[in-house]
Amino acid sequence: KTLEDLVLPEVTRQEIDSLLQKVKLHHVLYENFGLGKVDLSGGRTAINLYGPPGTGKSVTAEAIANALGKQMIRVNYAEIESKFVGETPKNIKEAFQFAKENDAVLFFDEADSILGKRLSNVNQSTDHAVNVSRSVMLLELDSFKGVTLFATNFMSNYDSAFVRRIIGHIEMPLPTKQGRMQLYQKMIPAEYPKNITDEELYHIVCHSEGFSGAEILNVIINAATYALNREGIGCKVVLQDFELAIKRVKDAKKANLQIT
Repeated sequence: KTLEDLVLPEVTRQEIDSLLQKVKLHHVLYENFGLGKVDLSGGRTAINLYGPPGTGKSVTAEAIANALGKQMIRVNYAEIESKFVGETPKNIKEAFQFAKENDAVLFFDEADSILGKRLSNVNQSTDHAVNVSRSVMLLELDSFKGVTLFATNFMSNYDSAFVRRIIGHIEMPLPTKQGRMQLYQKMIPAEYPKNITDEELYHIVCHSEGFSGAEILNVIINAATYALNREGIGCKVVLQDFELAIKRVKDAKKANLQIT
């Protein structure tokens, strides 16, 4: 994916462009402009993408790495967490070392799991291990001169020490009406057998208020599935199929709110 492929609010796109310039023109900022004298970190670049689930944080991370012409190494907490004492800090170090050796962008998904607040009341060995892991994460982040990307649905869980070290916090909000229209237009393939008017598409967009990009994709897939189940391979996907698919998403969201 490239940044051009993404449907993003203009302010989000501008923030990403600005941070990309920081990476690409590092030598100008830190040598010509003298920032190397005051930024003792050496100009590390840690970027945090935050917002509700399904708003494109992971695919945006991929697009950022692509814009920099670098490989992206994706890490989630489940992959580095170990039940053996001392293994999680070791895995964190190895992830950063691999990124250094390969000049790669390091991407931590569900980053609140590893950037969470350190525990003040340490009552058992597992609590101590959590604090050690987070301290190692801080040290590795401080010494890493490359680009680190984080993504989270729960930024409020971040420890303030990590927040200070992240130069760019980019909100990934739910799409506006205009954004939803763009998403439907981009994500419905040319081969998709839709039979809806422009007015009906506008109706679909309006009734998808509050939907993420991932939920809109589910609507498109499920609407086609309903039509295929009804008419077979020669089917046409009509407004009623989209309306049923939208209702199913809304029902699921409502049930989730009741459960949580």
